Amino acid sequence: GHPEYLGCHYGFARTTALTLWGAYQIVNITILINLLVALMNNTMAQINKDKENQWKFYRTEIWLRFINDTSLCPPFNLLDPLVNLLKCKSEEQIQARKKEKNVENSKYINLVSRLSRRYLNHIEDSDANDANREDLENTKRELMNNLRRKKTQ
Repeated sequence: GHPEYLGCHYGFARTTALTLWGAYQIVNITILINLLVALMNNTMAQINKDKENQWKFYRTEIWLRFINDTSLCPPFNLLDPLVNLLKCKSEEQIQARKKEKNVENSKYINLVSRLSRRYLNHIEDSDANDANREDLENTKRELMNNLRRKKTQ
C-alpha cells in the first residue's frame, strides 16, 4: 500500500515488513523454480520413454503418404481424372455387391432364426406331451377294462 496513509514511512515495522516480504518472494520463487524443473524433468522422461514409438509412428505415416499416393507422373497426370472416374465406378460396384451380400446375410439370419424358433417350439411340445411307458401301460389297462365292462354289460 501507501506508507503515507498507514503512517509507517520509516522505522522498525516498515523494515521488518519489507524484509519478510522479500524473504517470502525469494522462498516462493525458489519453490516455483524447483517445481518447474521437476515438471520439465518428468515431461522429458515421458517423452524419452515413448520417443521410439513416436518416431516409428511418424516414419510410417510419411511412408504411407507416399505409398498411398495415387497420382500419376507428370506426363500422365492429365489422365488422372479418368483414372479417378474409373475408381469411382468400381467402388460403386463394390458397394452394390456389399448391399447384395447384406441382403443375403439378413435373409439367412432370418431363416436360421425361424428354424431355431420352430425347433425350440417342437422340443417344448414334445417335452410337454412326452408319453412314457408307464402312461401307455395305464392307458392300455383302462381301455382293456372299459372293453371288458362293455362286453359284460
